Amino acid sequence: MPLTFVNKRVMATEIAAGVYCIDGGGGNFYLCVEDEGLTLIDTGMPGRAELVWDLIAQIGRQRTDLTRILVTHADMDHAGSLAVVQAATGAAVFAGAATASLLRQGRSPSHMPFPVQWVIDRFIRYGAVSAATITQFADGDVLPILGGLQVLATPGHTLDHFSFYSVAYGVLFAGDALNTRNGRLQSTPPRITADPDAARHSAIRLLELAPAVIACGHGTPFTHHSADDITTLFNELRQ
Repeated sequence: MPLTFVNKRVMATEIAAGVYCIDGGGGNFYLCVEDEGLTLIDTGMPGRAELVWDLIAQIGRQRTDLTRILVTHADMDHAGSLAVVQAATGAAVFAGAATASLLRQGRSPSHMPFPVQWVIDRFIRYGAVSAATITQFADGDVLPILGGLQVLATPGHTLDHFSFYSVAYGVLFAGDALNTRNGRLQSTPPRITADPDAARHSAIRLLELAPAVIACGHGTPFTHHSADDITTLFNELRQ
């Protein structure tokens, strides 16, 4: 039975063996627990580091066991707590080239409607991380996590977006390329998408994997879906 940890600060659910979804309030991020170390995928908004510390303590591990932080893209709701978590643990940060450039500046990528993006570009920053902490990955790389974590370029929502897939565990970390809304699996909303055509192709690429678990950045992770749930969205996107 999946484990769920709840206290006044953290709500986390085990969505696959050793893979925990942390509800960051407005977005999800994920902790992968293995004997040789812990891996965090995204870090949520600024101020979410305590959620990570609470979960690590509840599973009986130490902060220093966190050795890797993977970033799907540089939006503040995915990388906002990165600098704090990295500084406290010394974890290596893994990101795509464009994401790495933004992380060094504490800046979000462009993909929002003009008035909102104008405000973000001029007034909103989060904690930056130094280049020395970042290892860059590229499409097709395989990271030594969860039996071999495939790195997948999935631009669209943002142009710097990546997803990760573990064949061994059947878990897809989709970031914002896929999400759940109104009880359905859906692709990124057009109004906050940098390149809708690229987003459609990226979503199709991920759906073709037929993952057992879709760990999305927003909405409830898809853990009990049927083939029809995936096929429905796949067919909509192929039209």
